[in-house]
Amino acid sequence: MSTQEVAATLSSYSLQQYWDWASISDLAGIISDHSFRGRKMKRTEKSSFRDPSGHIFMRDGTVYRQINASYSQSYDHLMASGLYDEITKKNWLISHIELPDEPGAYKIIRPVQLVGINYPHEWSFSQLKDAALLTLQIQRTAIDRGMVLKDATGYNIVFTDQYPIFIDTLSFEIYDDSQPWVAYRQFCECFLAPLLLAQHAGGDMIRMLSVHPNGIPLSLCSKLLPWTSRWKTLSSLHVHLQLSVASKKSAAEQNIIFSKAKMLRIIDHLHRGISDMSAGDKESTWGNYYNDSILPGQYLDDKKNAVVQLTEKISFRSVLDLGANQGEFSILMAEKGKKVTATDSDHLAIDKLYLASKARSMPITALVNDLMNPSADMGWNNEERTRFSKRHQADLVMALALVHHLCIGKNLPFDMLFEGLSSLGQFLLIEFVPKHDEKVSLLLQHRKDVFDQYDEAHFEAAFREFYHLLEVMEIGSTGRKLYLLENKLRP
Repeated sequence: MSTQEVAATLSSYSLQQYWDWASISDLAGIISDHSFRGRKMKRTEKSSFRDPSGHIFMRDGTVYRQINASYSQSYDHLMASGLYDEITKKNWLISHIELPDEPGAYKIIRPVQLVGINYPHEWSFSQLKDAALLTLQIQRTAIDRGMVLKDATGYNIVFTDQYPIFIDTLSFEIYDDSQPWVAYRQFCECFLAPLLLAQHAGGDMIRMLSVHPNGIPLSLCSKLLPWTSRWKTLSSLHVHLQLSVASKKSAAEQNIIFSKAKMLRIIDHLHRGISDMSAGDKESTWGNYYNDSILPGQYLDDKKNAVVQLTEKISFRSVLDLGANQGEFSILMAEKGKKVTATDSDHLAIDKLYLASKARSMPITALVNDLMNPSADMGWNNEERTRFSKRHQADLVMALALVHHLCIGKNLPFDMLFEGLSSLGQFLLIEFVPKHDEKVSLLLQHRKDVFDQYDEAHFEAAFREFYHLLEVMEIGSTGRKLYLLENKLRP
């Protein structure tokens, strides 16, 4: 791939930009907030304002997408070319059914309904990498069918269970092989830039996407990468070169002729380079928790037995595992047929869990999320992207070996802890770690003990405001206890 080809792609980018943040990914919270009593009631989703090709709306609690007449030619080509059939059969693109037309719409489609939606800044390194590769695979397949992706943002993709799926049906347009890829720079800023920074400085760099939802600007990426990145082809061609030619004449003014062969070389070069990438950090605070930090003896086996015994007393299908670490108990629940969302603030632990669940095809969606600083409502008027607690609800919430980290490590009062947890699910399985526990002692090792109310009595008094106690069980001889609680605020 020549520098002229990259320059042509960059130059064309300024001619047309598509930013469709109106993906189905923003609707999980809306589902829980709004109900529609009649079939004629229709709510247009507020995150759906950016794309003139169509919009998302809800009716009777179901998500639909309207396709406008302006997109009719591209939609018809998507369906008639065989592209839709090919990539939905591969589970690359979300499938849909067409419904009777409505006034003002070219088509109405109902996509497969998704729950537990997630965003790029909540992904681990391997997840972002897989999402980038999926985007490139779809782009390459689309070209062979006479289409091209007109946008390439991470918000077009959602992780459901252990795999990514593309959810924006309106991202495809008819391919003109004389033109470069209009979404090339967007792809580089939304996928390549955070991956390069994570490769250099560690997976935590991916969280920069929460403050740069349109992608990390290449100018910022270039400044943060080491000088040696200028001699590595992936970063040199797709980051530094882009910046160096950004102020030059457009491809049309330079009379640069593009072709399908050149387009495929760019895509293949990105795919090969990203496939070879790995995160720069190999160790983290909790990344080896089960190997290095777990209590000695029978604690883990005793705890697993207690979790099984307690959860057999309730009926549930979905689990939200908070502070899941590498997912020992997420895996336990998945093996019992439960659909699990596992979260932890440690990106390396989540990355290991994602790779493990992917290898074993387990129904676990692993996400990076800091409970003390969770994903918030974002975007225009704070309504384009919804906060974590709206998007992730479950029948059973598990908070195992977590209370001391939040209530002593982060000074979170018990009442605020249970108020927050009560918004997430019907049942709560929570582990109380007493102050004499060696892990609490480590937390207090270099600070003054001001936690006079950190004891079982205050713990139980706090949860009784929000929960009914169903059962409590000691974990072996550790002094730790598991409490099974039912939410008072839910029917």
